[in-house]
Amino acid sequence: MEQSFKNFIFLFFTVVTISLTATETAFSQDNIDKKTVDLDTALFETDKNSLFPLPVVYYTPEAGLFYGASILYNFFTNRKKPINASQIQLAAGYTTKQQTLIFLPFQIFWDQNKWRSIGELGYYNYAYPFYGIGNNGQQDVFSTYRASFPRVRVFLLKETAPNLFVGGRYWFENYDIIEWDNSGDFQQEDFSGGTFNRTSGIGPAMIYDTRDAIYYPRRGHYLESFIETNHQFTGSTHNYTAISFDYAYYYSPADKTVLAANAFSLSNVGDVPFNRLAQLGGNKKMRGYFQGYFQDKNLLLGQFEVRQELVWRIGLTAFASAGQTAESWGDYGMNRWNYAGGAGLRFTFDTKKHINVRLDYAIGKDSNGFYIAFNEAF
Repeated sequence: MEQSFKNFIFLFFTVVTISLTATETAFSQDNIDKKTVDLDTALFETDKNSLFPLPVVYYTPEAGLFYGASILYNFFTNRKKPINASQIQLAAGYTTKQQTLIFLPFQIFWDQNKWRSIGELGYYNYAYPFYGIGNNGQQDVFSTYRASFPRVRVFLLKETAPNLFVGGRYWFENYDIIEWDNSGDFQQEDFSGGTFNRTSGIGPAMIYDTRDAIYYPRRGHYLESFIETNHQFTGSTHNYTAISFDYAYYYSPADKTVLAANAFSLSNVGDVPFNRLAQLGGNKKMRGYFQGYFQDKNLLLGQFEVRQELVWRIGLTAFASAGQTAESWGDYGMNRWNYAGGAGLRFTFDTKKHINVRLDYAIGKDSNGFYIAFNEAF
């Protein structure tokens, strides 16, 4: 009976992943011990390197039918402890409206965790809804555009004191707007970088990390901060500076319960292209809204999550968030908060590293969304 239940849960997640209709989907991936055939060990025994493939199919009005696949690969750069499991994710897909995306996020740890690199490589040819700039997005007020661009985002940091990592960040994006529906509510010439922009920014970065685990922390602090300067001398078409603070705290009041809180701010100074504005929404920062539903030069976000392990590899979560965007810091106000909340199901496919597949449903004001992703939102 117990084994039948396990098989049912695995098949349930496979079917849901393949058939879910969603407004947004996130991708990620992990490794299989191919010498065993038992379902419970062959797919999930991952004290060694691990691989987890995931087919993805969904539909949105903007993209049409999307079909693709993702793979999560976890591995160790060496076995000399302490060493975190490194992770490389590969996702690729295509839609019936001739849209393509390929991206590869990664986290790599080496030299007994004294060095780490975090980032993403990707290429996108995709259509996006644009809800304008400001703190009052409306679902029926938007324009659709298509952009083609490669993206590079890389952190490289070294431990300089216990739990403190210092280094640099680089960002590159060659954003070519190849189609804009001017019959919508917004005209592309009204926005900075609305035809083409290239951002190429570099600057210092810092991470303070006392978490007890990388992929499912139960206690500890995590702070990531950077200053990114984009200028014609760094290869950018626009001159501006981005300053980011991203803090998370984890506390476990009981053996299988985790309380997680996240505070995030992003500020831009200068001539920011419209696609690089501070954005709320998506599968990590304020689930329940399309990414960029609220966007401006600055943003503030707070979110809280309760994570509860149940039986076997199954868990539940409930979450809530509040955020706002503003042109300047003086525009922030107590009456400007936007809210969202929801709940989710968790399936731990890698018990040694506690890496989850998450299925979340979130609701915002006149907005909602389903999300499938590897790893927790924060």
